[in-house]
Parts: sequence; C-alpha cells; structure tokens
Amino acid sequence: MKIQLLIISIFLFFGCSSEHPNIKKTDTYNITFSSSNPDIVKVDAKITLEDSLLYMSPNGPVPERWKDYISDLRATSDNGENIELTTYEDDGWLVKGNQGNERINLSYTLNVNHEEKDWPGGIDGVAFVREWGVMLTGRSLFLMNGTDKNSVTVTFNLPETWRISTPWQKNSVTEISYIVENLNQLQESILFAGTFEEFEITRENFTLVFALGGDGIARDKPRYSKLATESLNYYSNLLKGSPNPASENNHSRMLVLVNRGENVDGEVIGNNINLFINPDADSQNQTIGWFIYTHEFFHLWNGKSITFEGTESDWFKEGITNYYALKALINAGMVDEKMVMNVLNDLFYNKYINDSGYGKLAPAYVASGFDKDNHWGLIYGGGLFAGICIDMDLRQNSNNQLSLDTVMRNLYSKYAVKNQSINNKILLDEINSLSGTDFTQFFSDYITGTQIIPLGEYLNFAGIKVTTDNKSLALVHKSEKTELEFKLWEGFLGK
Repeated sequence: MKIQLLIISIFLFFGCSSEHPNIKKTDTYNITFSSSNPDIVKVDAKITLEDSLLYMSPNGPVPERWKDYISDLRATSDNGENIELTTYEDDGWLVKGNQGNERINLSYTLNVNHEEKDWPGGIDGVAFVREWGVMLTGRSLFLMNGTDKNSVTVTFNLPETWRISTPWQKNSVTEISYIVENLNQLQESILFAGTFEEFEITRENFTLVFALGGDGIARDKPRYSKLATESLNYYSNLLKGSPNPASENNHSRMLVLVNRGENVDGEVIGNNINLFINPDADSQNQTIGWFIYTHEFFHLWNGKSITFEGTESDWFKEGITNYYALKALINAGMVDEKMVMNVLNDLFYNKYINDSGYGKLAPAYVASGFDKDNHWGLIYGGGLFAGICIDMDLRQNSNNQLSLDTVMRNLYSKYAVKNQSINNKILLDEINSLSGTDFTQFFSDYITGTQIIPLGEYLNFAGIKVTTDNKSLALVHKSEKTELEFKLWEGFLGK
C-alpha cells in the first residue's frame, strides 16, 4: 500500500505540477496605479511564450504608436536572470533565445501622455488622465505574446480612495482581480481607475457597468441611470431580445464610460462604450450629448449583436442607429418633436449637404479605413435619411403593419444568434421580402449610387412637407392628415 501511495504521489507531482513543461499556464498581469503620479502605470506580468514576439494591439487609429508609450521594459527568467529583448520593426520586441513554452517575467511602465499628440480618428482608444481618474484601453496597456491564451488574470493595486471599473468577470479570490476570456477581449477593453461614480444595470445575459467621471457628470448619476434603463427597455422590446455580442461566456459584461469633456464624442471599443459629454453646454449640444449616449447603446444590438461584413454597410450600422437613438430619446421624454426636427436640420442635414462627397460619392463606399470620419455626413446623415425613407415606404405599403422595426427584428432573430455577419445584399433581400415595392433601384440610386436622398418624397407619406430652402431642412405638418398619415408619423417618432 505504501508503494502504491508513493507511485500515485510521484504521478501527481510530475503529471499535475505547474512546473511540468506540457502544462500551459495562464498569463497574469499586475497593474499598479499611483495617485501622486497618475500618468505613470506600472505593469508586472508572467507570460508563457508561444513564440519570440512580444507585441501590442494591432487595433486603433495608429497601432504602431502604442509601444512608444512603454518604457523601462525588462524581461527575466524565473530564477531572476535577465533576458535580452530587441526591438522588431513596428511590431514590438523579440525575446532572444526563446525555446518555446518558456515562462518569463515582464515589467514595464506605461506613460499615459497619449493626448500630447493628435490621433487620426478622434479618441479611438487613446489613454488619458483626468483629475478624477485614468482611462486605459487594453490596446494601450497590454504587452502580449501568442494568440492561444485563455483565462488571463489581471490584478490591480490601487490607491486607498480609488476604485476600478472593468468589463471583466471578477475573480473570486479578491475584489480587484479579474479573469479575461482571451487576448482579444484583453486588448478590446476599457478600464477606468480613480475617484468616480459607478452603477450597474443587469438584464438576463448581460451587465452594463457605468463609470461617471467629472463635475456635472458624476452628480447627474440618477439621470444617466434613468435614461440608460429606459433606452435599454425600448431597444429590448423593439428587438425582442437582449444584446448578444460574441462571448465564450453565457453572461457578458460591458463598460460604459462617461467623462466630462468640452467636445461631445463617443466610440465603441470591443463591446464597451467610451463617451465625452459637456454638462454645461447649451441645450442643443446637451441634446446631442444625450443622443450619442443612446446611439452607442443601440450599437450593442446593431453592430455588436447584428454584425456586418466590411464597411459597405456602415450607412446602415450608423444611420439606422441614429434613427433609433432619436426614437429612444423621445420615448424617454428627453426630447420633444421640435427638438428632433432641430437636430435633424442643425446636425444631420447640415453635415449631409456639406459633406465633401455630397452628390459625388456613394455612402456605401466612403467608410473604408478612417474615411468614415471624413464622410460623417454621408454615412451618419445620409444613412439616417435612407432609413427614414425605407421605414416610411414599408409602413405606407403595408398600411402600417410592417416597418423598419420588422426588418431589425428579423435581422436580430436570424443573424445575431448565429453570429453571422451581413452585407448590403442581405439587407436589401430582407427589406424586399417585406415590402410591396422593390428597393433594388433605391439602393442603386442612394446607397451604392451618388444621387441625393429624396427625404420629402417619403415623409409625405406621413403628412409632412419637407423644404430645403437656404440649405436648411424644415419639416411642416399638413393642416389635415389622414389616419394612416398620422400613424406613420407616430411610427417615425417610435411611439
């Protein structure tokens, strides 16, 4: 019996020991923040090498810049011996003498001074420091190796008064330790550390974590919570389901970061939302801020659950999202009909007609690379107006029984669950399958073609007269409306 126990013990030691070369160890990162030097972030990591290359994320506006903010990089073996690292073009660093499956220790400093330079594409994952906290993206923070890494552990060391918000699942061992599914989620994440307000909204298979920073933002937490709740209710009821972004877990967590900023802006990184809103702006800009807030939420469905091939459908992803963001604001009581008309003119129509590609370029073909920012009017404005036309036509030809709502529900039920990306052909087929008319020519003229979208022709179905005198969009109700015209306008408002 003693011999048998000895054999079992030897088997367990050599077969299950974490030191056995055939056992793949998870990578771990330890992140340290300082309240006295918030622009200096220290990283210590233990990494099992799959190959010789240490790299940073290839995502973002200028990904080759990420490594420029790394200093004091050092690699050592488990017994403390230095390992030589050499720079490798724009991709990162090479580990000298790597034998494969080698476990190494890394230490480096991230210098959070990214905003000293201009970045194409706007904010796009660029790290920053504010009085109330430090925003980092996985793109800007993590030095990685290989591709086949699961259950990465990230632990934080925080100043006493600080908190950390992440989209990751907490590790049961400690409140400041998290498990990240894979390297893609590691780099496509947002982190916020500092003194700010936080709240969560949980629905079925997902949780939204809200981090609110800056004077006028944090104190307005009840309003942000109310609008988020009502927008999520509206979108969930519309699509008949919750967001279904690709995830290996049954429950997804997403971070919504809202910071005070002079200029209103927003972006989605992975499944996470990063926003700047100015709480002291005039009412028009306040409305635009709330609009961007609800716009980014709808991307959790239209963009993250319903996904698209390439960029040729960005007119739909962004323009249709604009349409439903306005409807969500109306239903939440944040804007009225007059404010909607003002936003349609002052923001969307103005951007549309002043786009350098207006009447020259097709909305389907201007979103490649970072050209989307250069043709905001065609994609966000033109896409919105195209969506309104499609919605009004579907309602008109079905006596208000079918609409763009029907299209969105069908896309969600058919493609979100399967994680199958769609394109303009699928969009056209789905719309044509519902309507009493054929939208092939509409797509040819206004989506893949360069003709000006005839908004007035389609809003006429809702009893609305459209004028564009002096490059200004005006919507005026007819003095008398039929019952169908009234219903179509109510549908436009999302009621």
